[in-house]
Amino acid sequence: MVKFQKQLEAQLVAEWRNAYVNYKQLKKDIKQIRHHIASREQHPVTNTAAFNKHSPSSSLIIHHCKADKNGGGGKEMVYETELVCGQVQWTEYDRVFFSRLDSQLNMVDKFYRAKEKEYLVRGKQLQVQLETLIDTKRALATEDGESDGGYRGKGSKNNDAFGVSRPKVGHAEKMLRAAFTEYYKALTLLQNYSSLNTLAFAKILKKYDKVTGKSVMDIYLREVQSSSFSTSSDKVLSMLEKVENLFTTHFCKNNKRQAMNSLRPSPHQNSNRKIFSLGLFTGCSWGLILALVLAVCQPHIASYVISKSFITSVLPILSTSILIPFHIYMYGLNVYFWTRTRINYAFIFEFEPGTELRSLEVVTISTGLFTIAVTSIVAHLLLFPMGKIIPITIFMVILLFVFLPFDICYRSARFYFIQCLWRILCAPLYKVEFADFFLADQFTSQITSFRSLGYISSYHASHIFHSNPDNSVCSSPFIHFQYIIAVLPYWWRLMQCVRRWVDEKDLAQIANGGKYLSALIAVLIRLKFETSGTNLFLVLFMISSSIATIYQFYWDVVMDWGLLQRKSVNPWLRDQLILKNKRTYFISMVVNAVLRLAWLYSIIHVVMPCGPTYQKYIDFILGMAEIARRGLWNFFRLENEHLNNVGKFRAVKTVPLPFKDSDQDT
Repeated sequence: MVKFQKQLEAQLVAEWRNAYVNYKQLKKDIKQIRHHIASREQHPVTNTAAFNKHSPSSSLIIHHCKADKNGGGGKEMVYETELVCGQVQWTEYDRVFFSRLDSQLNMVDKFYRAKEKEYLVRGKQLQVQLETLIDTKRALATEDGESDGGYRGKGSKNNDAFGVSRPKVGHAEKMLRAAFTEYYKALTLLQNYSSLNTLAFAKILKKYDKVTGKSVMDIYLREVQSSSFSTSSDKVLSMLEKVENLFTTHFCKNNKRQAMNSLRPSPHQNSNRKIFSLGLFTGCSWGLILALVLAVCQPHIASYVISKSFITSVLPILSTSILIPFHIYMYGLNVYFWTRTRINYAFIFEFEPGTELRSLEVVTISTGLFTIAVTSIVAHLLLFPMGKIIPITIFMVILLFVFLPFDICYRSARFYFIQCLWRILCAPLYKVEFADFFLADQFTSQITSFRSLGYISSYHASHIFHSNPDNSVCSSPFIHFQYIIAVLPYWWRLMQCVRRWVDEKDLAQIANGGKYLSALIAVLIRLKFETSGTNLFLVLFMISSSIATIYQFYWDVVMDWGLLQRKSVNPWLRDQLILKNKRTYFISMVVNAVLRLAWLYSIIHVVMPCGPTYQKYIDFILGMAEIARRGLWNFFRLENEHLNNVGKFRAVKTVPLPFKDSDQDT
């Protein structure tokens, strides 16, 4: 049988964790009472009635009165337990327990009342919004000469808040549908909050009665059941039923099943097909890796993979085809650990309910792409020169597959990625969401892939426009083009920071943009250094890269991870930590710093040249290391964001409403 402590941890709303009954601490208080009773039984005193575990009754009075709990002069209704000394005397441990129990009851009751008030206001807003939408659709249908409820024609009449036209009305309806879905989710969470806390009080009081032999459970539970979070649960149930009816009528054409599927999407299930696919791809990839090793052992193939022809025409494509699946795999590991530690990544990224990919699905995708990449390598080596076009062909097929419009292979996830990608490409024209700058940060760790893509474009363009492509691809214009492609992620992030500064008026965004500007300058100086090779640009490259590295490391640890706080409860970390082992945070900071210093290889390469062949392979290995560092960064970045949501009790997203006038009225 699962212990209630684990049940509570598994079912509570992670962002509201601090507002739940501190069941663990109350258990510790009861444990102290048990130890005290045991010690008194071993050393009995004259007045044994005071510590008699099997006393038939006990007396306590629970006052519900106004009191100034915060010392600010404002009074609020609170519960206070008075322990009456009669046949049974109370110990100091009992007083500590009931004092803490009262504080927990007051906290839960206050939080529930605040959330209930917030959701009641939100419900009235949505009601007015829906009525406005119905009136707008009716006006549009009347103007077009159609029956009530239809709006096929083109409307020309304008509303003060929202122009009446088919596209705008459709957009307003979509916004309201999303708002009702989030509102329903919020009410469901509040209902679960009420029932789970009520059960927690019942469980802890039952445990107290069992340990002490007193009978206080029925007395205290009557007060719990008369509190706001218990008595108002019926009100929440009626609100849920009302939302279901409105949603069914106005958004699902009276289709109850469709409405409930939208409001309560079924949880993901690990189907046998997905598990089989992962096993199949994993087995195939290992078999192909073995075949690749055996092929490279052949003398003629071994000499080919270090030849200039392979390095210039094939390796950039193959390295990109491996780096991208590896990055996806690291994201799959992130999702796994976020799920294990109860970090609500789906809420942070604002995924549509039921569309978020789980770790099994992400790892399956990465393993499948890796299998395709290794297949192209083996086929190219075994069929060369006939298989010369295999790598580029498979690479283009994979890129086209991302934009496949058919409802197969996680279309919702692919389209969400495309939408984020479009907003990144158009920065700073669109408002920046968390998923947008998170994805752009991932691109900054794919500089090796971006350089390879620039090289691939230059190489194939040189075949078209030059008679000697192998020499022309190394010319200055093509090298400059490759580095322009490579610095695009930094430019996108810089533009996103500018847009966030304009929208939020937060000077921290200017400082954040400075981090990406320093990295961009360092890359451009490195470009000049590699093309000129002079000592002046070597010194400038070392200085700019050092500044960028220190800047980035500080921002990673202090701003993105929220660590290195001197006065924290956890010295040099932060007040709240999800991982229990504190050494993990210090080790992660050291690993992040070491992997940030990968640019030093460029200096070593100047002092001890290793040749262009090995340089390309080392660049590939360093690209893998940077992606691993990004995977480490991802976990702690979302941990910090999740804890910020916990501090603000933010468990559902606030969907903007289309009709502004009604917001003002309410």
